[in-house]
Amino acid sequence: MQEETSQKKQWDNTYTKAEDFFGKEPSELAVSALPTLKDHGVRTVLELGCGQGRDTWYFARNGMAVTALDYSETGVCQMRDAVERERLDDVVTVMVHDARAPLPFPDSAFDAVYSHMFFTMEFSEEEVSRMLGDCRRVLRPGGLNIYSVRNDHDPHYGKFEPRGKDMWKNPLGFVVHFFTEEKLRELSAGYEILWIKEFDEPSPAYTKKLYEVALRRPG
Repeated sequence: MQEETSQKKQWDNTYTKAEDFFGKEPSELAVSALPTLKDHGVRTVLELGCGQGRDTWYFARNGMAVTALDYSETGVCQMRDAVERERLDDVVTVMVHDARAPLPFPDSAFDAVYSHMFFTMEFSEEEVSRMLGDCRRVLRPGGLNIYSVRNDHDPHYGKFEPRGKDMWKNPLGFVVHFFTEEKLRELSAGYEILWIKEFDEPSPAYTKKLYEVALRRPG
């Protein structure tokens, strides 16, 4: 619990210092996911770990209603101000929520669940498995779960301070969980796997190596 609290404070402090910490442009994953979401007729999206909303805005401006969750109160407050400023309150709902707790939505409530590097945070495999199961519950039959995680080809894999199985705390103070393709397939129990594919996300210091995972709820 102490580590979880310190990580939450880490994100709050980071967002306080920079209101566009990840930049204003959508992530590589969001750009890749949008055509798939449109092809599947997605209208409602649940986003986990929305941060400061760069992907939230991208989906909202492309005709989707987004319910965006994050456990950082700072990030959520910044997003609520942006929702009001941009007059997106009819298509964007922002909530403070720690996804380790059950999602506060009924069964089959969303067309898609989306998250970029959310599951790569300081979650155990058991927590990730449980959260993926809850995501499946709130998806409509045939709904999509598209997410990304750092993988075992990443230059930071196995580096820095160990914090659990396949987790290391980097010099910036963030705990990162890395995944193999085999582990992702194991965690996808109960879903149909559409694809697991590697992609790069460049940053000023180095290029992250990630997996894009696309799952579908059966039915």
